[in-house]
Amino acid sequence: MKDLINILKRMIIGIIVSYVFVIGLFFVLVILPQKNQIIKYKTEKELLEYNYMRVKNNPTFFHSIKKIISIAEDKIKNFEWLTLSDDPNLAIYEYLENLSLKTGTEIITIKNIPDKNDLYYLWEVKLQGDFRNFIPFIWEIENGQKYLRIEEIEVLSNEEKNKDFFNVKIAGIKKVK
Repeated sequence: MKDLINILKRMIIGIIVSYVFVIGLFFVLVILPQKNQIIKYKTEKELLEYNYMRVKNNPTFFHSIKKIISIAEDKIKNFEWLTLSDDPNLAIYEYLENLSLKTGTEIITIKNIPDKNDLYYLWEVKLQGDFRNFIPFIWEIENGQKYLRIEEIEVLSNEEKNKDFFNVKIAGIKKVK
């Protein structure tokens, strides 16, 4: 009988040890990773709530977002200004005419050239004037608010009248991809 009790004690101890081992393994492999994940998500949730409350209580936040969006819309309009107009030829003529009056150059002709890829409006512009006035004209086109690109410049001198002639190829965006 003593042997039976010793065997039962060993079996009970083995069962208890195996249960403790299984419970420990379950705790390490399942419960701890879930607990760490929950702590991580709680931290993210608290950070999001803090940022939301900070944005909600800041009266200038939405005003600044609106201001940034309007600036971006203006930039897009400056790129697509020819497409937005009813007649791009008239729009480019008016723009270049204002620049020529401002810089002291004279527009002789503006000729529309077809683009192979149909991505740009192309114009060949012939100008007359002094070279000192031509440089600011080109600078205004390249650095102006409305997007235009100078493709080609040709300078022709006329020594009889002390006037220079310029051929300039100008491109403006037709399609934004």
